[in-house]
Amino acid sequence: MHDEMKQYLDIFIQEAKEQLEIITQSLIKLEKDPGNRDLVNEIFRAAHTLKGSSGMMGFTKIQKLTHKMEDIFDGIRKGLIHPSPDLIDVLFECIDALERKIDQIENGKVKEEDENTFLYLIERLESIVKKEDHIKKEVSVPPLDREELRTLENYIKSIGDISKCFFLTIKVDESCPLKSARLYQVVLALEKIGKILRCFPDIKRIEKGDFDGTMLNVVLMSECEKEKIEEIMNNISEISGFEVKRLKEIFQEKALEGLTDSPRNNKIPIHSKPKLKADFGTVQTVRVRREDLDKLMNLVGELIISKIHLSKLVSEHKLDFLKNILDNIDRLTFDLQDLVMRIRMVPIGHIFNRFPRLVRDMARKLGKKVNFVVKGKEIEVDRTVLDEIGEPILHLLRNAIDHGIEPPEIRKRNGKPEEGVVKLIAERRRDHILIIVEDDGAGLDPEKIKMKALEKGIISEAEANVMTARQLIDLIFLPGFSTAEKVTELSGRGVGMDVVKTKIESLGGTIQIESSVGKGTKVTLKLPLTLAIVKALLIKVVNQLYAIPLSQVAEIIKVKKSELKKIGDVEAINLRGKVLPIFRLRRLLGYPQIESENYIAIVINREPVNFGLIVDSVEGMQEIVIKSLDERLKRIDGVAGVTILGDGKVVLILDPIALIRRKRKAKITQVLL
Repeated sequence: MHDEMKQYLDIFIQEAKEQLEIITQSLIKLEKDPGNRDLVNEIFRAAHTLKGSSGMMGFTKIQKLTHKMEDIFDGIRKGLIHPSPDLIDVLFECIDALERKIDQIENGKVKEEDENTFLYLIERLESIVKKEDHIKKEVSVPPLDREELRTLENYIKSIGDISKCFFLTIKVDESCPLKSARLYQVVLALEKIGKILRCFPDIKRIEKGDFDGTMLNVVLMSECEKEKIEEIMNNISEISGFEVKRLKEIFQEKALEGLTDSPRNNKIPIHSKPKLKADFGTVQTVRVRREDLDKLMNLVGELIISKIHLSKLVSEHKLDFLKNILDNIDRLTFDLQDLVMRIRMVPIGHIFNRFPRLVRDMARKLGKKVNFVVKGKEIEVDRTVLDEIGEPILHLLRNAIDHGIEPPEIRKRNGKPEEGVVKLIAERRRDHILIIVEDDGAGLDPEKIKMKALEKGIISEAEANVMTARQLIDLIFLPGFSTAEKVTELSGRGVGMDVVKTKIESLGGTIQIESSVGKGTKVTLKLPLTLAIVKALLIKVVNQLYAIPLSQVAEIIKVKKSELKKIGDVEAINLRGKVLPIFRLRRLLGYPQIESENYIAIVINREPVNFGLIVDSVEGMQEIVIKSLDERLKRIDGVAGVTILGDGKVVLILDPIALIRRKRKAKITQVLL
């Protein structure tokens, strides 16, 4: 690569990934809606763009493969090639190969053997098109060129009034069995109300049935008004779209190309003439390196810490003359923080867009029919959260398809549609986001889970007899637990749900499962929108300050010593009719225990069962900047990070759920939590 081109490499890589994602998403939709020409046009444009940019950068292997893909999409666009499942499978293999190649370029580890892979894929594309005999007769309609427009205009002026001439574009429905017959009906209807000056394809070709296309362009001279012609078109069945335009307008616009584009709704748009003047519009967006955003976030965090410190000094030393300046700094800092947070927010669709392809491939591999529904892609979350949730969602989708959705024959036998439904939904709830994975499959059977848990020795008979259906279902979160009858390529090894739970809880979130036998399962993940700057509750234990993210705190309660009861080796109280397990933070952190008649407990918000954490005192609430721990300290369970207070003190941010997980030993605790 030439040195002057290296500066454009990052831009190429980013745009290549975007174009491949467009092709992937549109191809999945096209498989379900083969007649959607808008999708084909979008795919074609993306392939064309990638071909051009790869050629410019000197990546000839990518250019050759994308050129062949472009030919295929152009053939689909013109109706020459049918997008069969086998063809789409190979196109997805091409996308996979291109993604691997782009990743290699990004990491500076290009493998030469990819050339054989690309050549093999090109040959497969060619062989599938030939083998399945997708090539049809030419169905595209040639546009009016400049010379023909002049000839047509002169001819019309010699025989009549150009204001009485119309240009019609008609599209017959893709599912119409006799397209030529239907288009000939259109020709006959138009001949009754005027004179056809030009028809493409030729009328004789349509009359002979030697045309299997869907588009018809007609130049018609008629005394009828435009509305009358449109009424006639509306009365002809199996016409999916049409446009009637006065030829005079076309001459005035000098629209020399694009007259045969696909219809939108009931109209077939005609492209207006290209602009002769360059339009130097303003740039609306710029690309920013992720590392630079992280640095900016850290700088804002330092600014907030300094602001809190300054505020404390003004209060302690009663420097009232600085109050107005401090208020102004406070407002500017808040606005800057809000702006940076919004810049870091990205649509969750960046993650969601990866899954339709994965769901499709998994369903085909398992021989199941799945309708994958995605909602809420526009919901925005902090990039740090987005980077962490991909794997947990993948586990949930894999379980939904492998364990949840039944094979078509079983669904049919049970009175269900052969095609199962899997939903992936994102919803915004104040300072949280809900991610829901739901299916209409077999559901989770608590009795089956109980038998498997007894068989593995996870619970005793006595514990099993007192457990509720929800508690039994929650056993699937235990490491190594699986109800699968056999191990498959996708699941059944007892890993997955415990990984999901651990990851979600490490992000300060919760996970909840609702399931009904024979009806399906719904898994809800509740996550904070950001992990950078959060509100926290400051607590004290043995004169040492700690912080707990406020998103994890449900309430603060007073607990009398007389209210504490033992359940196994876990203390608990009755809080508004529900059992609330209680843990002492002193004991969890390894400090000496003290007894008292009254305690302060923080109720930690955790699905499906909350728990209480006894602390020495609550010092108040404060906005904190979360600082990551050094790699050597990240392995400390129960510590999520550190923060610096306004007075310069370094305070540990606790992860109460991880603390409990580290200390709990009794099986009954595992059941409760």
